[in-house]
Amino acid sequence: MAVEPTPLSANNQRLSTLRRLTGRRKARLEAGQFVIEGPVALTEALAAGVAIDELYVDARTWAEAFTRAADDDPFIVTVDLAAAAGATIWSLSDGVLDSISDTVTPQGLLAVAPRRTTTLESLAAADGPVLVLVDVADPGNAGTLVRAAEAAGAIGVVFAGSSTDAFGPKTVRAAAGSLLRLPIVEEPDTAVVIEQLHAAGRRVLATVVRDGAAPDAVDLTGPIAILVGSEAHGLDPAVIASADLGVTIPVASTVESLNVAVAGAVVLFEASRQRRSA
Repeated sequence: MAVEPTPLSANNQRLSTLRRLTGRRKARLEAGQFVIEGPVALTEALAAGVAIDELYVDARTWAEAFTRAADDDPFIVTVDLAAAAGATIWSLSDGVLDSISDTVTPQGLLAVAPRRTTTLESLAAADGPVLVLVDVADPGNAGTLVRAAEAAGAIGVVFAGSSTDAFGPKTVRAAAGSLLRLPIVEEPDTAVVIEQLHAAGRRVLATVVRDGAAPDAVDLTGPIAILVGSEAHGLDPAVIASADLGVTIPVASTVESLNVAVAGAVVLFEASRQRRSA
């Protein structure tokens, strides 16, 4: 039997909170929460053991789901799973959820969950490559890098410096579930990140546009951390100087540089290839 959501008035204080969580990084940090949108992402979150605090459902989408296939509809099944996991289910009148979502085509539900981060010390001490985002501003690139990190077998991702919010809606969508499964560290002081990585015995590699070693010419099988920099300027010279080695991906002479997400993925998968071969 499908759960029955509780109707919520359009002027309820909960909606104001939901709007802030969707649109403002400061609100997400202060509340220690983030937003998950859509049945697919929510199903992945539940499978990853993410605790769902509240789930907001569009009333019309809910009704249409029953019209299509009753209790077997994936939308209804997802809502039922969230309710079984302890989430409070709220129903919103037609159009309210659309005004809160930051997507062009809202998917009929928004879930609120606690941010899940780990400590830099524990991540640095674990076995496997670590990816470090330094001043990566675009949430699409950040989420893509998290997804690539999981696919390549990295053990976690550090959001350092002035990088975008690891749990912003666009980052969550671009990561396609990887953000919910991979350990994430948030540390605004990049120097602290590099210091901790070195203290844990990791070799810190800085991706640079030129004058670095080719990834396939570097031993990437040991404990390493891969640093990728901002889209506009790359890594700061001081950050590069504090790394153990610069790594440059060979490209055709007519291409100045690669997108940060592509560059990070290339090095990550080269490390994966070497670890498999070893």
